[in-house]
Amino acid sequence: MCTDPESGQAVPVRTDPEWKQEVPVCTNPESKQEVPLYADPESKQEVPLYADPESKQEVSVCTHPEIQEKLPVAIDSDFKLEASVCTHPEIEQEDAMNMGPEIKQQVTMVSDTEILKVARTRHVQAESYLVHSIMSSGEIECSNTLEDELDQALPSQAFIYRPVRQRVYSLLLGSCKDGVSTCPAVKEWFVYPGNPLKHPDLVRPLPMTVPGGMPSLKMLWLNQEPEVQVRRLDTLLACFNLSSSREELQALESPLAALCCLLIYLFVQVDTLCLEDLHAFIAQALCLQGKSTAQLVNLQPDYVNSRAVQLGSLLVRGLTTLVLVNCACGCPWRTSEFMPWHVFDGKLFHQKYLQSEKGYSVEALLEQNRTRLTKFHSLKAVVCKACLRENRRIVARAHWGTHHTGRWGRQGSSSHRTDSGHSRSGQGQPWRDQGPGNRQYEHDQWRRY
Repeated sequence: MCTDPESGQAVPVRTDPEWKQEVPVCTNPESKQEVPLYADPESKQEVPLYADPESKQEVSVCTHPEIQEKLPVAIDSDFKLEASVCTHPEIEQEDAMNMGPEIKQQVTMVSDTEILKVARTRHVQAESYLVHSIMSSGEIECSNTLEDELDQALPSQAFIYRPVRQRVYSLLLGSCKDGVSTCPAVKEWFVYPGNPLKHPDLVRPLPMTVPGGMPSLKMLWLNQEPEVQVRRLDTLLACFNLSSSREELQALESPLAALCCLLIYLFVQVDTLCLEDLHAFIAQALCLQGKSTAQLVNLQPDYVNSRAVQLGSLLVRGLTTLVLVNCACGCPWRTSEFMPWHVFDGKLFHQKYLQSEKGYSVEALLEQNRTRLTKFHSLKAVVCKACLRENRRIVARAHWGTHHTGRWGRQGSSSHRTDSGHSRSGQGQPWRDQGPGNRQYEHDQWRRY
């Protein structure tokens, strides 16, 4: 008990267990409950921290003393009253996995609690937050990119890797046995020119063909049998639509196999990539292995080329996508082996790109190293052979015809093969015409065009 200095009456107090301070309380005459009081520093008056719900009066909320920012005002929809909102800085949002079963059912896209638990455990271990985000909330985001809005020849990374993400959605959220339209759509918050990110793109899973049939997540994630490792790699390559290149890629060491996987996918998807680009990508990866940190730091490109910056950004975004696919497939490759510092350096790539653009020979790009030259021709052969299977011939920029007008896809042909196995004629449309908004995308819209 304490004595109120103004009224002279005794006021009951209680000790706050967190602040270890005594807090005056008052008794509500209607509810017979004790209500803690808060001293307003301006008015010097004590104000109840909350009002009795039956009184329907304005609610006053205490502001934490360490918070100096002005608090927003929320309006109660039932009582039509305004109330200040206070958020304690040390209180974090409750995770969906710790919620009750009723709430969890509303926010998760997958009903298998065992698989969700594994996804959350790996998420906590920083193996791939994207997998857990897709399975728990059905959302994925990428709010940054390096792209030249004035360059009409290169598509946005958001569109280039969308088919891969769609196949991952099919793997994580369940196969679409009765068609794509019945599968749950994933909300994609991906930045690209003209997209203010006010609404997500609703993207549906894309069915894919895996040798031996689509495996379950329990098989890929929990089965430790040696033969399952083969299924994991088959599934990873199917996500990139590269099942036919399995033997060539499997013969390469992991960092270079990952690089070739991305290069094949990029060159099949984007017709405005040329032989000089391929040379620069492979040369920088091979030269990187012999460079010290000091050498890389001291590299100074002659000038900055915006196309080189965007190409480098595309490859790094591809590595991020590969991490997602690898984790979703049960890690057939060691994720650590295709971290960017093993296969890519921005300044080194810039140097090789400028040299290749100027017509430097392959020997000069590889700094006259014969060992690298042998590897270079081996990697180039793998990429070019895989692209030819998709009717994509990689040529030098000097051999480009007038049909290379800065559109994304196979514009030199009258039709292209979609993932569903059908053909569709027509030249397609400029990739930048794909505006933002709350739209739904079907699978065949994002095959090369």
